Formats: sequence, C-alpha cells, structure tokens
Amino acid sequence: MNDKDILQQEKECVFETFHHAFALKFGLAIVNYIQSHQLKSVGVRIVYKDLLVFQYLMDGKNEDMWLKRKERTVLESGHSSYYTFFHQDDYPWMKDNDLYTLGGGGFPINEKGEIVGAICVSGLKHNEDHQLIVDTLMTLLKEENL
Repeated sequence: MNDKDILQQEKECVFETFHHAFALKFGLAIVNYIQSHQLKSVGVRIVYKDLLVFQYLMDGKNEDMWLKRKERTVLESGHSSYYTFFHQDDYPWMKDNDLYTLGGGGFPINEKGEIVGAICVSGLKHNEDHQLIVDTLMTLLKEENL
C-alpha cells in the first residue's frame, strides 16, 4: 500500500450524512470481526463533530491514549493517520510528539467534502488497524447505500 492508495480510499469512503447509528454499527462490526477471527484485542473510538459517539475497549485494553493520538492526527492533518506515515516531513510538529502518531489506525469522517470526525482503531499493527477500518467502512457503506 502507498500514499496514492490511501488517498483513493479517503475519496471512496465519503458520507452524504454521518449518523450516530452508523458509528454504533461500525464499532460493533469491528468488535465482531476481531472476536470471530480471534485477533488481538483492540480499542475503537469514533468522534463526530467534537462529540464522542462510540468508544469500546476490548478486554485487555485499559486506556485510549493511542486512539486519541490517532484522532488528533486525523483532525489536524485532514487525512488518515496512515497517510501521515508516508508524509512525515509534511507534519513536523507531529514527529516525536506524544499528542500525535504518524502511523495507521485513524481515518477521517468525510461528510460532503468536509472532515467532521475520525474513526480510530488501535491494537493490531498500524497498517492492519488502517486496513480493518477501510475494509469495514467499504462493506458498511455499500450495505447502507451511502
């Protein structure tokens, strides 16, 4: 995967209107996927218009520091946190800063061309966190015809 692939994913995963019910459906889909494939526990955090609309820390996860770092990275960069991994020089204030992470697992909620929130997953390898978000988003957006 490269930065052009990630930009394409960001263009494809756009909402006409994001709903809190979608956040719940998304979060539960992630948890169900992790459990059914017996993967490592993850945390899921979804923030929409400055409001925490979903958060779940699976057993073994006792903090959400990485989720918050991924969220900040998405909201300030306007891109997925995995995109910033490939463009670290464009975000020098995020390097070696405990408030951000230049790695995968945070994805923008794009509503009609405006970044209005972030979907974050943490617990797998950073590229796997990213791919889990994208795969789940694409499946649910197709199901919902959004």
